[in-house]
Amino acid sequence: MTNRLGSWLGLASFYATSFTVLAVFMAFFPLWLENDRGIGEQEVAWVWSSQTIARMVAGPLWSQRVDRSGRPRQTILWLSLLSVAAFSLFWFVDSVPALIACGFVFGCCYPPVHSIQDALAMRTARVQGFSFSRVRAVGSTAFLIVVLAVGYWLDVAGAAAVYPILAVGLLVMVLGAVALPRDDEVRAPVGRSETAAGETVTSEAAASPLRALFRSRPFLLLLLSSGLIQGSHAVYYNYSAIHWQNLGLAESTTGQLWAEGVLAEIVLFLWARGSVERARPTTLLMIGGVLAAVRWCALGATASVPMLFAANWLHACSFGCTFLGALRAIEARVPVAQRSTAQGLHGAAAMGGGVVVAALVGGFLFERSPALAFYAMGGFALLGVVCALCLRRRSSTMATTPQQPAAQTPE
Repeated sequence: MTNRLGSWLGLASFYATSFTVLAVFMAFFPLWLENDRGIGEQEVAWVWSSQTIARMVAGPLWSQRVDRSGRPRQTILWLSLLSVAAFSLFWFVDSVPALIACGFVFGCCYPPVHSIQDALAMRTARVQGFSFSRVRAVGSTAFLIVVLAVGYWLDVAGAAAVYPILAVGLLVMVLGAVALPRDDEVRAPVGRSETAAGETVTSEAAASPLRALFRSRPFLLLLLSSGLIQGSHAVYYNYSAIHWQNLGLAESTTGQLWAEGVLAEIVLFLWARGSVERARPTTLLMIGGVLAAVRWCALGATASVPMLFAANWLHACSFGCTFLGALRAIEARVPVAQRSTAQGLHGAAAMGGGVVVAALVGGFLFERSPALAFYAMGGFALLGVVCALCLRRRSSTMATTPQQPAAQTPE
């Protein structure tokens, strides 16, 4: 009991600290780039995309290292320390090429943390018998509180305050990493890991999780579906603060809008033990995609603050349902010895490839028409729904073989 409580508190502490950084970085770092470094909206997209591209490359490699070494805590601690060093580089540069280079270096260190911590939390929750969604909700709660508090503070201090807040947050995140459960508490048995169905993983698949997962067509279809739906958030992530500032909204209102979306996400995660957990993964993906399209069309069509607040409640589905659907598919169908790698690949697709493509398309359109950029994101989300439908049809007739255990992946 004591061990379980200690593990829960350690995971909750790291979720709180890492999501503190995430809140400021996602909601306000574009404002710092535009106001403090004086770059344009398209250049903001380039800097943002550079760290996202880095996540696509580095994330799966770091996650595969976790599967091979069985040391998620050690890996997270190193990544946290490297994130502090990488972020400090932003202070010394102001040209667009240098900012893009800094974004790439930072993207190799900080974003991969989230996929590894999700895999660690899901494994620890399963081994020690507590709810993953409840401990994950701690991170979302921290995000909500921080984005509100920082939004109000920036009304007074201005966008220049974003950098020191992020720097301090990253230092505190290192302390959070120290509190994580020890690696020997959650390490899988050497040489033999089990799937949810009780089947074992071949030595070849354990030695090269990336290769095994890339051979699974259903898993690739899952990445495409989740990547398109989560990628459709790119205009919201990159430009919502700028867009709402151009509409005359205060930074505190921007913080409230972001916080409201996360509050909706928290409600979903706390409710996830009920009806949501009984839904099929593909059902959750389709719900997320359809309501993401509704959300982006609403944000593109209105400048009314009450309507913006109403639309942002859909974050529970556009992000939350999509996130839970993908994670449940991985947890149910990917062998234990490949799950960290699978989470890394999912992070690379969902917050990497999809976001990069959508951000570049969205940035091009946003300079011409913010509404058109949001409408285009609705199209991305609906394409993700089509992929989820294809995944559901494929899984119903999918045959698995001992030579391809990873081909069981999602349904």
